[in-house]
Amino acid sequence: MDTLDLFENSAEDIEQFEEELTAAEVLQKLEDAWLNEKHSPELLEPRMEIVECMLEQVNTMEENLARLKKGDLRISVHRMELSRIRFMINSYLRLRMAKIQSSIFHYTKNGNEKDSDNPSRLTQEEAAFATTYRGDLVEHFSSLALRHIPGAWDPEKVTPGVPGPNMNTAVFVAVRDDCRGVEIPDDCGLGRDDTVDLLKGGQHLLKYSAVATLVDDGSLQLI
Repeated sequence: MDTLDLFENSAEDIEQFEEELTAAEVLQKLEDAWLNEKHSPELLEPRMEIVECMLEQVNTMEENLARLKKGDLRISVHRMELSRIRFMINSYLRLRMAKIQSSIFHYTKNGNEKDSDNPSRLTQEEAAFATTYRGDLVEHFSSLALRHIPGAWDPEKVTPGVPGPNMNTAVFVAVRDDCRGVEIPDDCGLGRDDTVDLLKGGQHLLKYSAVATLVDDGSLQLI
């Protein structure tokens, strides 16, 4: 029994995707989503369908392991693989929560429970958490200092503005599909704007804001 054998009888868990995927492909998609979320400065589109599918498959893997004879050397190897999958899932969810907490006023600005720039980037559960966390934080600030200061504090109007994702972060990307005519602006304003072709198989160090949309559509993979 190899690692893929542990996924047997779980094909129905993958039918929610547009095309049928093998267990190994679902696992690869989970790893890609985890790496993108880890290296991206902003909150990305949630991939909860992959997480939920993988959790169901982990349960199937546990059931298949239980059928192996006690003392089988393969059990420890496969349990290590299960631990690796659980680590990726836990890390993925924690990374998203950490981003929400570090930029809570950005992701709940204008009283919106979700990111007003892209509402779909907060799941229903994350939006509920963000609303509660923001309320608790504002209450803490108020009891600690703000009630002693004249005037009302509005995080939407303060100068400088509340912290948000640093979209100018430099990121390493691997090119999954050819991307031609990618515009790289010159932030120094010296007229050195450039247009580059990113060819499949290449790796580059670029400013995140210049390639954010290509990361979203899967043409580029953060590494």
